[in-house]
Amino acid sequence: MGAAPSTVLAQAADGAKAPPVAADAQGAQESEAAAPPKRVFYGPDGKPLPPELARQIEERLKDPLPPPSASAGQPSVRVQTLDGKPLPPELARKLLEQYGDQLPPEAREAARAAAGTAEAGEGAAAASDAPPKSDEIVVSGERPRGSVNSDIPPERSFSQLDIRAFGAENIGALLDTIAPQTASNRGRGDAPPVTLLNGRRVSDFAEIARIPSEAIERMEIFPEELALQYGYRADQKVVNIVTFARYRSRAGQASFLTPGEGGRETGIGNADYLRIAGDTRIALGANYSRAGNLLESERDVQQFAATPELGEVRTLLPENERFGVNGVLSGHVLKDISATLNGRVDVSRNDSLLGRGQGRILQRDSDQTLVHVGTTIGGRLGRWQWTALGNFDRTEGEVLTDAADTPLRRDTALLTDTLFNADFLASGPLATLPAGPLSASLRVGGEFRDFTGRASFGGAATVADLSRDRGGVQADVSIPVLSRTEEKASPFGNLTLNANVAYDRLSDAGTLWTYGFGLNWSPAKAIDLVASFTREEGAPTLEQLGGPTLITPNLRTFDFVRREVVDIDRVTGGNPALANDDRSLFRLGMTLRPLARTDFSISADYVRSRTDNPVATFPILTSLIETAFPERFSRDATGRLQQIDARAVNFAEARQQQLRWGINFTRPLGKVPEYLRDARVKVVTSEAEVKRLFPNAQLIRPEPGSATAQGAANLTSRLYLSLYHNWYFKDEITLRRGGPRLDLLDGGAVDFLGGRRRHEVDLQAGAFKGGWGARVSANWRSATAVRDPGQPASDLRFDDYAIVNLNLFANLSEALGGKKPPAWLKGTRVSLGVTNLFNTRPQVRDAVGSVPLSYQPAYLDPLGRVISLSLRKLI
Repeated sequence: MGAAPSTVLAQAADGAKAPPVAADAQGAQESEAAAPPKRVFYGPDGKPLPPELARQIEERLKDPLPPPSASAGQPSVRVQTLDGKPLPPELARKLLEQYGDQLPPEAREAARAAAGTAEAGEGAAAASDAPPKSDEIVVSGERPRGSVNSDIPPERSFSQLDIRAFGAENIGALLDTIAPQTASNRGRGDAPPVTLLNGRRVSDFAEIARIPSEAIERMEIFPEELALQYGYRADQKVVNIVTFARYRSRAGQASFLTPGEGGRETGIGNADYLRIAGDTRIALGANYSRAGNLLESERDVQQFAATPELGEVRTLLPENERFGVNGVLSGHVLKDISATLNGRVDVSRNDSLLGRGQGRILQRDSDQTLVHVGTTIGGRLGRWQWTALGNFDRTEGEVLTDAADTPLRRDTALLTDTLFNADFLASGPLATLPAGPLSASLRVGGEFRDFTGRASFGGAATVADLSRDRGGVQADVSIPVLSRTEEKASPFGNLTLNANVAYDRLSDAGTLWTYGFGLNWSPAKAIDLVASFTREEGAPTLEQLGGPTLITPNLRTFDFVRREVVDIDRVTGGNPALANDDRSLFRLGMTLRPLARTDFSISADYVRSRTDNPVATFPILTSLIETAFPERFSRDATGRLQQIDARAVNFAEARQQQLRWGINFTRPLGKVPEYLRDARVKVVTSEAEVKRLFPNAQLIRPEPGSATAQGAANLTSRLYLSLYHNWYFKDEITLRRGGPRLDLLDGGAVDFLGGRRRHEVDLQAGAFKGGWGARVSANWRSATAVRDPGQPASDLRFDDYAIVNLNLFANLSEALGGKKPPAWLKGTRVSLGVTNLFNTRPQVRDAVGSVPLSYQPAYLDPLGRVISLSLRKLI
């Protein structure tokens, strides 16, 4: 592994204007005017390098370096784009804002000229038309490669060194690791973030999920407002992943997982090939996994007194087998147009045991096959960027269930889901205002979907054949009002207003409107404020409307009305009577970075929402819910519960208020010299890789044990901490118009796991140095309860609980290989993980302190502590 600063400046000390920090060198020259000029080496921060490193550089490069000249003239300076064109004034102002203190004095003056009056701009353009001289300093004002097409600042940024410290093998695992940092409290559920690759949309996340983490140059997390500019709704954060321009690897990984209490051993194998050369990308991958089933008897689940043997024929988790292959091909199809084609096939199988019926063991077998083909085409037209993408997905599933009431009969449920969608997005500046460019984005898209479900139960057949055609337009505009980078800078900082509107026409659900507006205000560089309002209409999914009817027998359920646990039939599937919902949301957010040059941030988001006709899975059984939906429950003549119709339902109204705040902190483990702090680093595994990536590079090794060597080691180390707290102030649901209202924070509940937990805390901390890494994560949830006003004796209390996870890993070539690691160690990583380190499970007790049979800890968390071992080889 090697790391080096991105730039080292070699200047003749006599005749060249040295940075202010080099005053001692200048004084020496004045006192020894007759002495020959000395060469001084500066780091990217403009400060002299340590003498030991400077001597090594001069010794190594003494032949290629020209001799220092006392008559060397002052180099001229030009400020231009990478293609040699004059730098637009707004980009010059951004250059000064972000890097003004780090630019040499001449570069600052040239940037100020480009950012000033039109006359100054013309002068800069004239200067840029002249052929470049060998001693010119050229300052480029282009955005870094792979940047998003927006002025919205990222909430978090991760370098390659930050990413290495997590020990994640690919993009999918990396996003799982930092999930608390990418979560949004504005969505309708736990939707993943929008993911961009090199500032561009991708047709499907699976297209990039298996890219190795070693291929990532940097990663940025943006607020939900950026999603609008890429044609998505403002209810997901945006993650932009930038890969290195050139990368190639072959990777293989084998993992084994086993619970600490035994049962359900799992084996996983992956193989991947990736090659990146600019916009050309070739990727191939395959994965296979198999997990055994987990029986109730393996967790000592208590059964009914009359049937103690049922634990041998009931599974807590099914036997599972999965296989998948995928491929990606991308590159230029025309001069300025690139395209990507990706495809994958996933096949899975699940086998469950459902107890006994009619003298036999009841089984359920389910199979599913997914075929996906996607494409993305994109390019630039002037200062506008455009992207067109399309997807074809086809899913086929089959579920066979042994009937509990008739020997030898198997009930069948089949589904076929076919989806084709395409959309076109264009974004760029409409005009230039005093505070910056007025930018806009426009998305036009369509979707065609067919969903067929067939089910046969007890000789009765049901058929659902649904289709949905969707056409839509979405527009977003961003208007800069104030800017601190103007010639007369605003004392109120940067202020941008935004507005968006979307129109969707659904063939089966009518017209859906979405509109919103907001502002982004940065009164100072370390403070970002966001306020927004959104009104949106949503339609139920085709699965919620027409999924095949499925009856699950012997499902253990707690009946709050009779205060007893019974095994019932639970009906799931589609409900064609579902209506559209209507949601209003207000958000106020803040991000603070109080420590300059330190990766430390504090964020807070307050969200208030109201939804009319929300669509939800059917709730648990309490007296209030049975009164509101009596048609959903079946009882025998004695009142004993027999069946629940759990298909989705519309509630009347839902209201919610919450605050999500958090802190993030990252720093190296140890002191890093000033000249290395802002270094751009490329991590390599061998000298051969350095020579392949940088053919003309000169390799310079600092003396072992020297301050420079220790500083480089500290530079590549990391200590990080992330803490997030969700605090719910209100969470209420009105079941039906004029009916009862459930307070989910005070005894109300709509699902098996009880009401809303008022407090949720996610903590992550870790360290990495010298190839060794450790990461600890903890999730704590406060207590909650279920109270039934009609049956106080049926109240249940859910205790607070915490789960702690531990992950240890070692990059063997760094940790054990020494200066020249053996070839078999290079690119090898060993990981040991423990999920639920202390084997804690949710605890539920009734009014007398007993645990109902259906709330035994093994039902709430079947696995408990899980130990995993993984071996990965990267070539």
